[in-house]
Amino acid sequence: MGKQFQAFVLLGLISGLICSFGAPYLPDIQWLADAWPGMVLGLFLFYAGRYIAHRDGRKPLSALLVTVSVAIIGWRLAVKVGTDSGLDERYLYAVCGIVGAGCVALGLLYAWRIRSGILLFVLTVTASGALGGFLFYLLELASGISHIRSDHLWTTLLFGVWQMVLLAGAAVGLRFAAARR
Repeated sequence: MGKQFQAFVLLGLISGLICSFGAPYLPDIQWLADAWPGMVLGLFLFYAGRYIAHRDGRKPLSALLVTVSVAIIGWRLAVKVGTDSGLDERYLYAVCGIVGAGCVALGLLYAWRIRSGILLFVLTVTASGALGGFLFYLLELASGISHIRSDHLWTTLLFGVWQMVLLAGAAVGLRFAAARR
């Protein structure tokens, strides 16, 4: 599990950086800007499941479409919760992380053909989303990054931390699912 876990963490960090650094180069199309983080995350999750964890399905195109779709939906719902909930910042990022990771976990059940340890897999991935959001909050609090007034730096930290922790949680969740066979 060590190498798989490390590969998942590295892919999470790379996908977060691509989300952050690639966004300024996108054309000025709102739906594309809204979907960008989910598309990148979904592609990396698909790659991680198929080529690192060897969760090959018979229908790779449908697995790819489901993974990218749930990642986009998860990101959009997390943003919606973040803007509409009125939660205190201490809880806001963790709750947004739960929403996004919960969507992703449910989609990965299909895409990665998780058949055993389903509840433990979903709980592990969802908890990693909460942890990623909470870690981002702690890093933001410690660094004062929101006071710097640099949206790009804030976004880089958010995407990098959250996606790295999410993919780490997915690797651990896969391990739990495999142990339940």
